[in-house]
Amino acid sequence: MNLPMFSMLSFALAAALTMAADAPSLQSGQRLPPNTNPRAAFTPAGALAAAGKPTPKPPPPPVKLDIESPKYRPDLPLGVLYASGWPLVIRAEGPPTALGIAADATPQSFPGLGQKGYLVIADPDNCLELPAPFFRGDPPCSTDPSDETYVEFGPDVDNAGVPDDGDHANPARWAALADPTQSGGPDFIADGDSDSDGVLDPVDVTVGPDTGGSVSDGYGFGADDNFPGLVLLSPTGPGLVLNSNFTRPAVRRQRNLAGFLNVVAYELNDPNRETTFTLSMVVPLGLIAPILRIDDCVGDFVDFRCVDPPRYQIDGGPVTTAPSLTNAQFFYPALINTTPAFEVRAFLVSGVAPSVLDDLNHDGQVTAADAKLAGYNVISNEEVVRFRQFSSDICAGVPLINVFYTDFDGNGRDTATFVCPAGPGQITKPPQ
Repeated sequence: MNLPMFSMLSFALAAALTMAADAPSLQSGQRLPPNTNPRAAFTPAGALAAAGKPTPKPPPPPVKLDIESPKYRPDLPLGVLYASGWPLVIRAEGPPTALGIAADATPQSFPGLGQKGYLVIADPDNCLELPAPFFRGDPPCSTDPSDETYVEFGPDVDNAGVPDDGDHANPARWAALADPTQSGGPDFIADGDSDSDGVLDPVDVTVGPDTGGSVSDGYGFGADDNFPGLVLLSPTGPGLVLNSNFTRPAVRRQRNLAGFLNVVAYELNDPNRETTFTLSMVVPLGLIAPILRIDDCVGDFVDFRCVDPPRYQIDGGPVTTAPSLTNAQFFYPALINTTPAFEVRAFLVSGVAPSVLDDLNHDGQVTAADAKLAGYNVISNEEVVRFRQFSSDICAGVPLINVFYTDFDGNGRDTATFVCPAGPGQITKPPQ
Protein backbone atom coordinates (compact mmCIF):
# COMPACT_ATOMS: atom_id res chain seq x y z
CA MET A 1 0.00 0.00 0.00
CA ASN A 2 1.41 3.39 -1.04
CA LEU A 3 0.50 6.30 1.23
CA PRO A 4 0.87 9.97 0.39
CA MET A 5 3.76 11.67 2.11
CA PHE A 6 1.44 13.78 4.33
CA SER A 7 -0.24 10.55 5.57
CA MET A 8 3.09 9.06 6.56
CA LEU A 9 3.98 12.24 8.41
CA SER A 10 0.60 12.18 10.16
CA PHE A 11 1.19 8.63 11.38
CA ALA A 12 4.65 9.56 12.69
CA LEU A 13 3.26 12.64 14.42
CA ALA A 14 0.46 10.64 16.01
CA ALA A 15 2.91 8.00 17.28
CA ALA A 16 5.13 10.64 18.80
CA LEU A 17 2.16 12.35 20.51
CA THR A 18 0.98 9.01 21.89
CA MET A 19 4.40 8.27 23.37
CA ALA A 20 4.56 11.74 24.84
CA ALA A 21 1.12 11.34 26.39
CA ASP A 22 2.12 8.02 28.02
CA ALA A 23 5.39 9.43 29.37
CA PRO A 24 5.47 11.13 32.81
CA SER A 25 5.21 14.87 32.37
CA LEU A 26 7.10 17.64 34.15
CA GLN A 27 5.34 20.78 35.25
CA SER A 28 6.86 24.09 34.31
CA GLY A 29 9.99 24.74 36.30
CA GLN A 30 10.44 21.07 37.30
CA ARG A 31 13.70 19.31 36.66
CA LEU A 32 14.64 15.66 36.34
CA PRO A 33 16.15 14.19 39.51
CA PRO A 34 19.95 13.92 39.49
CA ASN A 35 21.39 10.93 37.60
CA THR A 36 18.06 10.36 35.85
CA ASN A 37 18.15 9.03 32.31
CA PRO A 38 15.65 11.14 30.35
CA ARG A 39 15.01 8.21 28.00
CA ALA A 40 14.41 5.71 30.83
CA ALA A 41 10.63 5.81 30.39
CA PHE A 42 11.00 4.44 26.87
CA THR A 43 13.06 1.36 27.90
CA PRO A 44 11.40 -1.78 29.31
CA ALA A 45 12.82 -1.10 32.78
CA GLY A 46 11.93 2.57 32.47
CA ALA A 47 8.38 1.74 31.39
CA LEU A 48 7.95 -0.48 34.48
CA ALA A 49 9.35 2.25 36.70
CA ALA A 50 7.08 4.83 35.09
CA ALA A 51 4.10 2.57 35.77
CA GLY A 52 5.10 2.22 39.41
CA LYS A 53 5.97 -1.45 39.00
CA PRO A 54 9.23 -2.92 40.36
CA THR A 55 11.73 -4.36 37.91
CA PRO A 56 11.46 -8.18 37.94
CA LYS A 57 14.21 -9.94 39.87
CA PRO A 58 16.34 -12.48 38.03
CA PRO A 59 15.37 -16.10 38.72
CA PRO A 60 17.20 -17.77 41.63
CA PRO A 61 20.07 -20.13 40.81
CA PRO A 62 19.04 -23.79 40.45
CA VAL A 63 20.89 -25.06 43.54
CA LYS A 64 20.12 -23.72 47.01
CA LEU A 65 23.19 -23.81 49.24
CA ASP A 66 23.19 -23.37 53.01
CA ILE A 67 26.03 -23.52 55.55
CA GLU A 68 24.30 -25.22 58.47
CA SER A 69 27.31 -25.19 60.79
CA PRO A 70 28.84 -23.07 62.17
CA LYS A 71 25.67 -21.16 62.95
CA TYR A 72 25.66 -17.54 61.86
CA ARG A 73 23.10 -14.76 61.93
CA PRO A 74 24.10 -11.14 61.29
CA ASP A 75 21.75 -9.91 64.02
CA LEU A 76 23.22 -12.16 66.75
CA PRO A 77 26.64 -12.22 68.46
CA LEU A 78 29.24 -14.33 66.65
CA GLY A 79 29.67 -17.89 67.84
CA VAL A 80 33.01 -18.99 69.31
CA LEU A 81 34.76 -22.12 67.99
CA TYR A 82 37.83 -23.90 69.32
CA ALA A 83 40.88 -23.65 67.05
CA SER A 84 40.29 -27.10 65.55
CA GLY A 85 37.70 -29.85 65.62
CA TRP A 86 34.69 -27.68 64.81
CA PRO A 87 32.18 -28.81 62.19
CA LEU A 88 31.68 -27.24 58.79
CA VAL A 89 28.43 -28.62 57.36
CA ILE A 90 27.00 -27.56 53.99
CA ARG A 91 23.66 -28.58 52.52
CA ALA A 92 23.05 -28.19 48.78
CA GLU A 93 19.52 -28.74 47.44
CA GLY A 94 19.10 -29.53 43.77
CA PRO A 95 16.05 -28.17 41.94
CA PRO A 96 12.85 -30.23 41.67
CA THR A 97 13.05 -29.58 37.91
CA ALA A 98 16.36 -31.48 37.59
CA LEU A 99 16.34 -33.97 34.73
CA GLY A 100 17.66 -36.75 36.94
CA ILE A 101 20.86 -38.57 37.89
CA ALA A 102 23.31 -40.01 35.38
CA ALA A 103 26.03 -42.58 35.97
CA ASP A 104 29.23 -43.04 33.98
CA ALA A 105 27.82 -46.21 32.43
CA THR A 106 24.91 -48.61 32.73
CA PRO A 107 23.72 -50.76 34.45
CA GLN A 108 24.38 -48.42 37.39
CA SER A 109 21.50 -46.02 38.00
CA PHE A 110 22.10 -44.23 41.29
CA PRO A 111 25.48 -44.02 43.05
CA GLY A 112 26.00 -45.60 46.44
CA LEU A 113 29.04 -45.38 48.70
CA GLY A 114 32.11 -45.81 46.53
CA GLN A 115 30.33 -44.88 43.29
CA LYS A 116 29.91 -41.69 41.28
CA GLY A 117 27.07 -39.83 39.56
CA TYR A 118 25.87 -36.54 38.12
CA LEU A 119 22.75 -34.59 39.00
CA VAL A 120 21.84 -33.24 35.56
CA ILE A 121 20.02 -29.93 35.89
CA ALA A 122 19.78 -28.96 32.21
CA ASP A 123 20.74 -30.44 28.84
CA PRO A 124 19.93 -27.89 26.11
CA ASP A 125 20.56 -30.18 23.12
CA ASN A 126 19.01 -33.28 24.74
CA CYS A 127 22.21 -35.16 23.98
CA LEU A 128 24.11 -36.38 27.05
CA GLU A 129 27.77 -35.37 26.61
CA LEU A 130 29.20 -35.37 30.14
CA PRO A 131 33.01 -35.29 30.43
CA ALA A 132 35.12 -38.45 30.52
CA PRO A 133 35.06 -41.03 31.98
CA PHE A 134 31.33 -40.78 31.20
CA PHE A 135 30.49 -43.39 28.53
CA ARG A 136 28.80 -41.45 25.74
CA GLY A 137 26.42 -42.93 23.19
CA ASP A 138 26.57 -42.80 19.41
CA PRO A 139 27.37 -39.65 17.38
CA PRO A 140 26.64 -36.80 17.58
CA CYS A 141 26.46 -37.23 21.38
CA SER A 142 29.84 -38.96 21.39
CA THR A 143 31.60 -36.07 19.65
CA ASP A 144 29.79 -32.84 20.58
CA PRO A 145 31.12 -30.70 23.47
CA SER A 146 29.39 -30.94 26.82
CA ASP A 147 26.62 -28.35 27.27
CA GLU A 148 24.98 -29.77 30.41
CA THR A 149 24.53 -27.98 33.71
CA TYR A 150 25.28 -30.57 36.37
CA VAL A 151 26.56 -31.43 39.83
CA GLU A 152 29.16 -34.20 39.92
CA PHE A 153 29.26 -36.18 43.17
CA GLY A 154 30.55 -39.40 44.70
CA PRO A 155 29.47 -40.47 48.22
CA ASP A 156 32.69 -40.97 50.15
CA VAL A 157 34.72 -40.49 53.33
CA ASP A 158 38.22 -38.95 53.07
CA ASN A 159 40.96 -38.38 55.65
CA ALA A 160 44.54 -37.13 55.38
CA GLY A 161 47.00 -39.91 54.61
CA VAL A 162 44.36 -42.64 54.29
CA PRO A 163 44.46 -44.21 50.79
CA ASP A 164 41.21 -43.79 48.88
CA ASP A 165 39.86 -45.51 45.76
CA GLY A 166 39.65 -43.17 42.79
CA ASP A 167 36.92 -45.06 40.90
CA HIS A 168 34.20 -42.97 42.52
CA ALA A 169 36.00 -39.63 42.20
CA ASN A 170 36.68 -37.06 39.54
CA PRO A 171 39.86 -38.56 38.05
CA ALA A 172 41.73 -35.29 37.50
CA ARG A 173 40.98 -34.00 40.99
CA TRP A 174 41.79 -37.35 42.62
CA ALA A 175 45.23 -37.28 40.95
CA ALA A 176 45.84 -33.62 41.85
CA LEU A 177 45.02 -34.18 45.53
CA ALA A 178 47.73 -36.88 45.62
CA ASP A 179 50.33 -34.45 44.23
CA PRO A 180 51.93 -32.32 46.99
CA THR A 181 52.97 -29.70 44.43
CA GLN A 182 49.26 -29.10 43.70
CA SER A 183 47.51 -29.91 46.96
CA GLY A 184 50.17 -29.30 49.61
CA GLY A 185 50.29 -26.37 52.01
CA PRO A 186 51.92 -22.97 51.41
CA ASP A 187 55.74 -22.90 51.24
CA PHE A 188 57.86 -20.00 52.49
CA ILE A 189 61.51 -19.12 53.02
CA ALA A 190 62.46 -19.01 56.71
CA ASP A 191 65.60 -18.84 58.83
CA GLY A 192 66.64 -21.97 60.70
CA ASP A 193 69.63 -23.90 61.97
CA SER A 194 69.37 -26.62 59.36
CA ASP A 195 72.72 -28.30 60.16
CA SER A 196 72.81 -27.73 63.95
CA ASP A 197 75.94 -25.57 63.80
CA GLY A 198 74.37 -22.67 65.69
CA VAL A 199 74.16 -20.51 62.53
CA LEU A 200 70.87 -19.58 60.90
CA ASP A 201 70.49 -20.51 57.23
CA PRO A 202 67.64 -20.01 54.73
CA VAL A 203 65.28 -22.99 54.92
CA ASP A 204 62.00 -23.88 53.22
CA VAL A 205 59.00 -24.38 55.48
CA THR A 206 55.45 -25.59 54.79
CA VAL A 207 52.62 -24.31 56.95
CA GLY A 208 49.00 -25.31 57.39
CA PRO A 209 47.27 -28.62 58.12
CA ASP A 210 48.48 -32.04 57.04
CA THR A 211 47.40 -32.88 53.49
CA GLY A 212 48.65 -36.47 53.36
CA GLY A 213 51.61 -35.81 51.08
CA SER A 214 51.67 -38.03 48.00
CA VAL A 215 49.12 -40.52 49.36
CA SER A 216 46.09 -40.93 47.09
CA ASP A 217 43.72 -39.81 49.84
CA GLY A 218 41.45 -37.35 48.02
CA TYR A 219 42.40 -34.71 50.60
CA GLY A 220 44.17 -31.36 50.51
CA PHE A 221 44.13 -27.89 49.01
CA GLY A 222 42.11 -27.41 45.80
CA ALA A 223 38.77 -28.49 44.41
CA ASP A 224 37.43 -31.70 45.94
CA ASP A 225 37.45 -35.03 44.09
CA ASN A 226 34.04 -36.21 45.34
CA PHE A 227 32.19 -32.92 44.99
CA PRO A 228 34.35 -31.03 42.48
CA GLY A 229 31.96 -28.14 41.84
CA LEU A 230 32.23 -26.67 45.36
CA VAL A 231 34.19 -23.46 45.95
CA LEU A 232 35.13 -22.95 49.60
CA LEU A 233 37.09 -19.81 50.47
CA SER A 234 38.53 -18.09 53.53
CA PRO A 235 40.50 -14.82 53.34
CA THR A 236 42.86 -15.88 56.15
CA GLY A 237 46.09 -17.84 56.47
CA PRO A 238 46.53 -20.85 54.14
CA GLY A 239 43.45 -19.76 52.22
CA LEU A 240 45.53 -16.87 50.85
CA VAL A 241 48.10 -17.39 48.11
CA LEU A 242 51.23 -15.42 49.11
CA ASN A 243 54.67 -15.11 47.55
CA SER A 244 57.44 -17.38 48.86
CA ASN A 245 59.03 -14.38 50.60
CA PHE A 246 55.79 -13.85 52.51
CA THR A 247 54.63 -10.81 50.57
CA ARG A 248 51.22 -10.30 49.01
CA PRO A 249 50.81 -10.55 45.22
CA ALA A 250 49.55 -7.56 43.24
CA VAL A 251 46.15 -9.26 42.77
CA ARG A 252 44.53 -11.11 45.67
CA ARG A 253 44.41 -14.85 45.05
CA GLN A 254 42.82 -17.51 47.26
CA ARG A 255 42.91 -21.28 47.46
CA ASN A 256 39.83 -23.44 47.22
CA LEU A 257 39.61 -25.31 50.53
CA ALA A 258 36.93 -27.79 49.42
CA GLY A 259 39.52 -30.59 49.13
CA PHE A 260 39.48 -30.85 52.94
CA LEU A 261 35.92 -32.25 52.93
CA ASN A 262 35.71 -35.46 54.96
CA VAL A 263 32.24 -36.64 53.95
CA VAL A 264 30.07 -36.34 50.82
CA ALA A 265 26.62 -37.91 51.06
CA TYR A 266 23.23 -37.38 49.42
CA GLU A 267 19.49 -37.94 49.68
CA LEU A 268 18.07 -39.39 46.49
CA ASN A 269 14.70 -37.65 46.87
CA ASP A 270 13.93 -35.67 50.02
CA PRO A 271 10.38 -34.75 51.16
CA ASN A 272 10.54 -31.65 48.93
CA ARG A 273 11.20 -33.91 45.94
CA GLU A 274 14.75 -32.61 45.64
CA THR A 275 18.07 -34.43 45.43
CA THR A 276 20.03 -33.02 48.36
CA PHE A 277 23.73 -33.22 49.23
CA THR A 278 25.34 -32.99 52.66
CA LEU A 279 29.01 -32.03 52.74
CA SER A 280 30.93 -31.99 55.99
CA MET A 281 34.38 -31.39 57.39
CA VAL A 282 35.95 -31.63 60.82
CA VAL A 283 38.04 -28.49 60.39
CA PRO A 284 41.73 -29.27 60.95
CA LEU A 285 44.03 -27.06 62.96
CA GLY A 286 45.46 -24.19 60.95
CA LEU A 287 43.05 -24.29 57.99
CA ILE A 288 41.07 -21.19 59.01
CA ALA A 289 43.77 -19.33 60.93
CA PRO A 290 46.40 -16.67 60.19
CA ILE A 291 50.00 -17.39 59.24
CA LEU A 292 52.56 -15.73 61.52
CA ARG A 293 56.15 -14.93 60.54
CA ILE A 294 58.05 -13.86 63.65
CA ASP A 295 61.46 -13.01 65.05
CA ASP A 296 61.13 -14.23 68.62
CA CYS A 297 64.55 -12.96 69.69
CA VAL A 298 65.19 -9.28 68.98
CA GLY A 299 68.05 -7.21 70.43
CA ASP A 300 70.76 -8.37 72.83
CA PHE A 301 70.63 -11.89 74.23
CA VAL A 302 71.01 -11.59 78.03
CA ASP A 303 70.39 -14.28 80.65
CA PHE A 304 69.02 -16.74 78.06
CA ARG A 305 66.52 -14.29 76.59
CA CYS A 306 66.39 -11.35 74.20
CA VAL A 307 65.69 -7.94 75.68
CA ASP A 308 63.44 -6.41 73.00
CA PRO A 309 59.86 -7.32 71.95
CA PRO A 310 59.53 -9.62 68.92
CA ARG A 311 58.82 -8.42 65.39
CA TYR A 312 56.25 -10.17 63.23
CA GLN A 313 54.11 -10.27 60.08
CA ILE A 314 50.57 -11.62 59.72
CA ASP A 315 49.41 -13.06 56.37
CA GLY A 316 52.04 -11.17 54.40
CA GLY A 317 51.27 -7.81 56.00
CA PRO A 318 53.77 -5.21 57.25
CA VAL A 319 56.50 -5.97 59.80
CA THR A 320 55.24 -4.88 63.22
CA THR A 321 56.81 -4.76 66.67
CA ALA A 322 54.93 -6.46 69.51
CA PRO A 323 53.84 -4.12 72.33
CA SER A 324 55.70 -6.09 74.99
CA LEU A 325 58.08 -8.97 75.59
CA THR A 326 56.48 -12.27 74.60
CA ASN A 327 57.11 -15.21 72.30
CA ALA A 328 55.23 -17.07 69.59
CA GLN A 329 53.97 -19.75 71.97
CA PHE A 330 51.78 -17.18 73.70
CA PHE A 331 51.56 -14.43 71.08
CA TYR A 332 49.93 -16.63 68.42
CA PRO A 333 47.02 -17.89 70.59
CA ALA A 334 46.38 -14.29 71.66
CA LEU A 335 46.28 -13.31 67.98
CA ILE A 336 43.59 -15.95 67.32
CA ASN A 337 41.58 -14.99 70.39
CA THR A 338 41.54 -11.26 69.63
CA THR A 339 40.68 -11.51 65.92
CA PRO A 340 37.19 -9.95 65.64
CA ALA A 341 35.88 -12.41 63.05
CA PHE A 342 36.87 -15.24 60.73
CA GLU A 343 34.96 -15.96 57.52
CA VAL A 344 34.06 -18.89 55.27
CA ARG A 345 32.41 -18.40 51.87
CA ALA A 346 30.85 -21.14 49.71
CA PHE A 347 29.17 -21.46 46.32
CA LEU A 348 28.81 -24.07 43.59
CA VAL A 349 29.75 -24.12 39.90
CA SER A 350 28.75 -26.55 37.18
CA GLY A 351 31.50 -29.05 36.46
CA VAL A 352 34.89 -28.70 38.17
CA ALA A 353 35.62 -25.65 40.32
CA PRO A 354 38.91 -23.72 40.25
CA SER A 355 41.57 -24.70 42.78
CA VAL A 356 42.68 -21.06 42.98
CA LEU A 357 40.65 -17.98 42.16
CA ASP A 358 41.73 -14.37 41.65
CA ASP A 359 40.03 -11.12 42.60
CA LEU A 360 39.25 -10.30 38.98
CA ASN A 361 36.96 -7.36 39.70
CA HIS A 362 39.53 -5.84 42.10
CA ASP A 363 37.06 -5.21 44.93
CA GLY A 364 39.40 -6.65 47.57
CA GLN A 365 37.47 -9.93 47.90
CA VAL A 366 37.36 -13.25 46.07
CA THR A 367 33.71 -14.14 45.48
CA ALA A 368 31.27 -15.81 43.12
CA ALA A 369 31.41 -12.66 40.99
CA ASP A 370 35.08 -13.41 40.28
CA ALA A 371 34.23 -17.00 39.35
CA LYS A 372 31.74 -15.68 36.79
CA LEU A 373 34.36 -13.33 35.38
CA ALA A 374 36.73 -16.30 35.13
CA GLY A 375 34.17 -18.07 32.92
CA TYR A 376 32.59 -20.47 35.44
CA ASN A 377 28.87 -21.19 35.47
CA VAL A 378 27.82 -20.40 39.06
CA ILE A 379 24.74 -22.52 39.81
CA SER A 380 24.02 -21.73 43.47
CA ASN A 381 23.65 -18.81 45.81
CA GLU A 382 26.70 -17.62 47.72
CA GLU A 383 26.73 -18.28 51.46
CA VAL A 384 29.00 -16.54 53.98
CA VAL A 385 29.36 -17.33 57.68
CA ARG A 386 31.42 -15.44 60.26
CA PHE A 387 32.58 -16.57 63.70
CA ARG A 388 35.27 -16.13 66.32
CA GLN A 389 37.86 -18.69 67.38
CA PHE A 390 39.61 -19.51 70.63
CA SER A 391 43.00 -21.19 70.94
CA SER A 392 45.18 -22.43 73.77
CA ASP A 393 48.99 -22.26 73.70
CA ILE A 394 51.40 -25.02 72.78
CA CYS A 395 51.55 -26.09 76.43
CA ALA A 396 47.94 -27.26 76.03
CA GLY A 397 48.89 -29.41 73.06
CA VAL A 398 48.12 -26.96 70.23
CA PRO A 399 51.12 -27.02 67.85
CA LEU A 400 52.13 -23.84 66.03
CA ILE A 401 51.70 -25.23 62.52
CA ASN A 402 51.04 -21.77 61.02
CA VAL A 403 54.13 -20.13 62.55
CA PHE A 404 57.63 -19.82 61.08
CA TYR A 405 60.69 -17.83 62.11
CA THR A 406 62.86 -15.13 60.52
CA ASP A 407 65.81 -13.17 61.93
CA PHE A 408 64.50 -9.68 61.17
CA ASP A 409 67.16 -7.79 63.18
CA GLY A 410 70.13 -9.90 62.10
CA ASN A 411 71.34 -10.79 65.62
CA GLY A 412 71.72 -14.46 64.68
CA ARG A 413 68.71 -15.63 66.70
CA ASP A 414 64.99 -15.90 65.89
CA THR A 415 63.51 -18.20 68.55
CA ALA A 416 63.09 -17.99 72.33
CA THR A 417 62.91 -20.55 75.11
CA PHE A 418 59.82 -21.11 77.25
CA VAL A 419 58.68 -23.40 80.04
CA CYS A 420 55.23 -25.00 80.26
CA PRO A 421 53.71 -24.88 83.74
CA ALA A 422 52.21 -28.06 85.17
CA GLY A 423 49.12 -28.41 87.35
CA PRO A 424 45.97 -30.44 88.06
CA GLY A 425 43.00 -30.65 85.71
CA GLN A 426 40.26 -28.06 86.07
CA ILE A 427 36.92 -26.87 84.69
CA THR A 428 37.03 -23.94 82.26
CA LYS A 429 33.91 -22.18 81.01
CA PRO A 430 33.74 -21.57 77.22
CA PRO A 431 34.57 -17.97 76.22
CA GLN A 432 31.68 -15.64 75.46
